[in-house]
Order: sequence, then structure tokens, then C-alpha cells
Amino acid sequence: MIYAAIPVALALLCVFLGRRQLTALLILGYLTMEGFLKLLSNYNKVVHIGLDIIVLSLAAWLVLEAVVLRRAFVPHLPFARLITFYVIWIFLQLLNPYSPGLVPSLASFKVHLAMIPLYFIASGLFEEPKQVIRFLSGVVAITLIPYLMALAQYALGPGAVLDLSPRFWQNISYFHEWRPFGTSAMPGGGAVFAYLITPIAMVLLVQVDARPAMRWLAVLSIALAAATFVVSGVRQVFLGCVLALLVMAFLMAARGAGRGAVALGGMILVGLCAFVAVQSWLRPMATENIASDPRSPAIWRERDVTQRLGTLTETSVYRTSRPNPIPALVKRATKYPFGAGLGRTGSAAGTFGAQYERDPRNAAIQAEVGWSDNFFADMIVETGIPGMLMMSIVLIGLLVHAVKLARRAMDPAIASLAAALAGFYFSVFAMSWGSQPLLSNPITAYFWFFSGILVALERMEYAQARQYEREAYGMEPELIPVR
Repeated sequence: MIYAAIPVALALLCVFLGRRQLTALLILGYLTMEGFLKLLSNYNKVVHIGLDIIVLSLAAWLVLEAVVLRRAFVPHLPFARLITFYVIWIFLQLLNPYSPGLVPSLASFKVHLAMIPLYFIASGLFEEPKQVIRFLSGVVAITLIPYLMALAQYALGPGAVLDLSPRFWQNISYFHEWRPFGTSAMPGGGAVFAYLITPIAMVLLVQVDARPAMRWLAVLSIALAAATFVVSGVRQVFLGCVLALLVMAFLMAARGAGRGAVALGGMILVGLCAFVAVQSWLRPMATENIASDPRSPAIWRERDVTQRLGTLTETSVYRTSRPNPIPALVKRATKYPFGAGLGRTGSAAGTFGAQYERDPRNAAIQAEVGWSDNFFADMIVETGIPGMLMMSIVLIGLLVHAVKLARRAMDPAIASLAAALAGFYFSVFAMSWGSQPLLSNPITAYFWFFSGILVALERMEYAQARQYEREAYGMEPELIPVR
């Protein structure tokens, strides 16, 4: 019961605080710990949807407040109308003739709709680039916690978590190596935070007027993130992070900002040092603790998770790690062009799988749908081709917006932030071919929150451009003569 009280109390606090940067920091802070709370509470129903309760409670209060004050309207944000159509389309899926039932369909709102309010909330939180940088510094500081917990758990071995709750063992029982949970619900989950935050830490590192404390925070975050990648063994998010950083460095180099290339080189050096530190100090401790724990399977004593990243140099990894999704895409698009009902993939399918098997009709549809580790294929099953196309357009459109802003922004802080977001969107698109990054937290929550920040940055850039024209021409931009 105590665990269920945490998200409820935090939801009340966020409603009391309203639309503030502190509120957003509390939400992202809870997101950092939510997975750990799920396991400790043995997936308490309230904790399982804790973040959804917090975000939707805040969104409902803000909407109610706007209605009372007669300020209710759909903000003029990029893709706001398309997102509205997408939300309506998801609600219409409740009437899908292939639906597995009302409860599974409503449960799937968790992955499709619950985090969208963060886009609209974040878009109005910031007025100048310094506020964004200061806020993201707080986010970087918060995510030091999952890094430190992951590294400590790896060194201490299975005993560090298996004694806390039976769900830890249940979630790791089919893994071939001992992997730390950090503060996530899955072994190796700390790498996801490293993927999300490392480009932001690089932004802090390249700021011209950054304070020494901010630079040291960025260096510490990068070093711990690199070490977390090593002990987590999640290769896809590591490659996603590399892609994001390369895109960011390329966009900054295209502007003639050599600091991006220097920072990338420094990150590589820090990453190598972190790898050596893990191999020299943490791995011997982990090996000893794994060997001494009677619960450790024999394969954990034979294999070490730190060897997984080394396999990225083997071409066979890229040929065999993910099956070809094209047949699944064609089959699902042909058979279920308007979706097979919400809740047929992801966590909802796992939660209601036994219920589906008891119903011959649902069991037959599930068997026909099959399994695919591909975002676009799963979106076709859940939302049909229209839903998949709408989300793809939003993702690609945000990428285009971020690239344009990174290239034209006059403020170096805005340019570097936009470059980091462009790298993030590109990596999400690339990872979607072999996973479903936008159908699970924390990536989904950060995606919508980062998108709100992008909109705020575009607004800041527009305001700065108008101010520059006023100062240069001494008149309003609308009155400047065209030459």
C-alpha cells in the first residue's frame, strides 16, 4: 500500500504546483524510479500506471483550469491537429470489430495516449534558452542515480536485488548473463536512460558560457553512462546513442562549430576510460559475487555481460539479432489495414495473454498476428495503417523541424539543443526497425517532453530573430522594405 501512495501523493503535489519547471522535474524524477518501484511492489496496479496517473491528473487539472478561465483552445503547435486526429483515431479503435475487449483496449491507452500531454505541457514551460539548459542540468543530475545503482548492482552481484522481491528473479531468469536493473523494471534498463541523457550531457559540455560545475556534471554523467552501457549489455540503445551523437556532431560541424567535434572526441576518450575502469575494478568484483551466490545459473558463471558490446564488430550480429520484419509488415497491412484491436502487442498482450487464449476468436487473431520486433508492424496491428502513418509523420516531421532549427538558429545554445534533439529523433526512427521505442517508457515520455522543448526553442528563435530585425532596422519586421 505504501508504494501505491507514492504516485498518488506525487500527482496531488504536481496538481498543486501546476505548470512549472519543478513539476516537470518531479515527473521525470519519478519516471527514473518507477520501474524499481514496480518490482518492489510486485507490480501493484496503481504503481504500474503511476506515471500515467501523475501526467493525466496534471493535464486534467490544467484543462479544467483553462475551461474555467475561458482559455481553453488547442495550442498552435506543430502537428497539434494531426496529434488530435491521432487521439480521436485511437478512441475510435474501441469500436474495432477485432477488438479483444474493452479493458485491454483501454489499458493500451497507457502506451498510445497517456504521455502526449507532456508535449503540450513542456511547450510552454520555458521562455529563454538558459532556462532550458538549467532544467536539463537538473535532469542530468537526476539520472546519475540509475547509473550509480546499475554499477553498484553489477559489482555486488545477484544478491544486490534478488533479495528485494521475487519479481527481480522472474524478470531476469531467462537472461544469459547477470545484468543489473538499476532503477528500471528490466535487466539492463539503465542503458535506456544513458541513451536518452548522454546527448543532453553533451549539450551541457559544449555550452560556451557554461559554469565549471555544469561541465563537471556533464563529464561525470558521460563517464557513468558509458560504464552503464558496458554493464547493461543492451546493444541497440548503445547504437542508438552513437547514432544520436553522430547526427548531433555532424549538424554542429556543418555550422562550423568545432566544439561539437572536440566534445565528441572527448566523449570517446571518457567512454574508453569507463570501459577500462569497469573491466579492471567492477568486473572482478562481479565475477566473485556471482560465483559465490548459489542462485546464479551456471551460464552466468561462464559469461559476462561486459563482453556483449564487443560483439558489435561481428557482422553476424546484424544479420541474426532481429528477424526480417517485411513479411510481418505486409501480412499485417494486408489482413488488418485498420488494425486488429488495441492491446494485441506489447505489455498489454503479456498482461491479458491468458484471457485471449481462453477465447477462441481472440486466440485465433493473436496466432495470425504473430510476433514482430518492429514499431511499424506493431502500430499496424494496434492502430492500423492510418495510426501508423500519423505517428510516423509526427516523428519524421519533428526530425525535420529539429534539423532546420539546428542549421539556422542564431543562438548557439538553441542550435546545440536542436542538434541533440535531431539526433534523438533520428535514432528513434532507426531503432523502430528492430524494436518499439515509442511504445514503452521511459522513451515515450521523453519523446513527447523533448518535442515540447523543441517547440519552445522554435518560439525562442523566432522571438530572437524579430528582436534582431527591430534593432537592425529600427522598425517592426512587417514594415521592413523588401529588396
